[in-house]
Amino acid sequence: MHYLSTENILLKARCQGLEEALVNEKKRRQRGKPLIFQLQAPEAGNAVFYSPRKIQQARDLQKEKDEAIQQAKAAKEEAKLHRQREKEEKQQVTEERRRMKAVERQIRLQEAEKKKLEKEHQKEEARIAKGAEIQLQNDIKTVKQRRPKLPATPKAPKKQKRSPPAAEAVLETPTTVNRRGRQIRLPQRFRDS
Repeated sequence: MHYLSTENILLKARCQGLEEALVNEKKRRQRGKPLIFQLQAPEAGNAVFYSPRKIQQARDLQKEKDEAIQQAKAAKEEAKLHRQREKEEKQQVTEERRRMKAVERQIRLQEAEKKKLEKEHQKEEARIAKGAEIQLQNDIKTVKQRRPKLPATPKAPKKQKRSPPAAEAVLETPTTVNRRGRQIRLPQRFRDS
């Protein structure tokens, strides 16, 4: 146990020393960049003298290059952000479309279910109405069957036997009546006279 804690302390110290060395190396590299002099002497091999004006020109040129590099990086970053925003907007639009389609599909399913239930309800009502009509017709038939039938010919009051009727007075046959009480007239060809 004591061995492990000691080893841990040593490793931490070593890690800290390496981190400090890395920071120092970075500072040393950031000291300054050498100026790039593009204003060389017209003839190669001759001595080049740099005046303060030429040094300032070289520094300005270096600064412009650095700014151009920074602007290019910023433009790339901006383009990347723009593409990412467009991608996110496109995803949102597609998600919204998908959600709207799901809502529309749900509405259509609900409407179809509602129509189906309404149709079933109408069928049920039609079936009940038809059953009621059949029951009513059956009831009417049973009532008609139970009702005593009227005789086809009304019975004439019993007469006392008399002498045969005179030849002049011929009695007509009584008219027949149907169930509803209407007179039934025989066609002329079926009548006796």
